[in-house]
Amino acid sequence: MTKILILSDIHANWHALEAILAKESYDSLIFLGDAVDFGPNPRKCVRFLMDSSTNGFWGVRGDHDHALAYGINCGSSLDLKELSMKTREWGEGLMASDEVGFLRRLPIENYVTLDGLTFHLMHCSPRDMLYRSLTSDVEEFEIERESGEINTDFILLGHSHKPFIRHLGKVTVLNPGSVGQPRDFNPRASYAVIEDGKATIKRVKYDIEKTVKDLERSSLPKDVIRELVSILVVGGLVKDEVYYC
Repeated sequence: MTKILILSDIHANWHALEAILAKESYDSLIFLGDAVDFGPNPRKCVRFLMDSSTNGFWGVRGDHDHALAYGINCGSSLDLKELSMKTREWGEGLMASDEVGFLRRLPIENYVTLDGLTFHLMHCSPRDMLYRSLTSDVEEFEIERESGEINTDFILLGHSHKPFIRHLGKVTVLNPGSVGQPRDFNPRASYAVIEDGKATIKRVKYDIEKTVKDLERSSLPKDVIRELVSILVVGGLVKDEVYYC
């Protein structure tokens, strides 16, 4: 059976992604959006996805990928808007044209069949695939209402940075959490694995100090760096309880 690695919301944090790759072997990779913004390594993270896309890779575009690729703003909350804008402006200056083109070519939604199982991929929710967040505390009836007539075995989504698995009849709704920007006050990198049809959310520690040093070496404003470091260390944004990433 195929072992599927599911990643979302990498947010330019190469060291978090690297820790997952060091721990998990896999046959297929599914990416649920947001490779860029907030972190110091946008090119490395996008290049990894580009290299992976030649074999056993399926992905979708997140709101931050969309914003960088098309030079627009994304729907971040007020508490995250400045961090998003500043890191995007900085990241745009680093990205090569083929890397931006890769983000543009990622679809907003995708359908995959692996080992006889069907998957519907999106960044946010079935009703709004770029901006509407489904979080771990959403009631089951709300998820059912969002899912509508979708009849795949799995609905895979990200965006909230908070991992969860919900079983709605024969449909499993899975959010693997965030690789590079956890917001559930657990600073470990979050991801999911599906093997033999069973989904498991996993966490792994990574060297946050390496990411901090990369941020400090960047030309980002010092106040932006301080806020980003705080989020990484705490695993969340203390002054905000609801995130529109």
